[in-house]
Amino acid sequence: MSAQPEHGWGAMPVPEIRTVDDLRRALDRYGFPGDREKFEAELSAAIGESPTNDFEGAAAVVRAYRHRVRIRNSSDIMAALEDARSEGSGQ
Repeated sequence: MSAQPEHGWGAMPVPEIRTVDDLRRALDRYGFPGDREKFEAELSAAIGESPTNDFEGAAAVVRAYRHRVRIRNSSDIMAALEDARSEGSGQ
């Protein structure tokens, strides 16, 4: 049996995200805790604040959360985050 990384984050397959519904499913499975709820709230607020002919704010929310899923699926990034968290707590 091979040793597992200390940080506990194994490589996960990167989900295909082509639609907002794809992103919702990816957040449910691969997102950080609370991401799906935060995404829905931010998307709703962005749509509500958008002029009817410009949904750039909503698009920015979608891009940001798609990026979070990609971060969560990168073992290198997750290891770096864990290292930074450990260093910041003095451990």
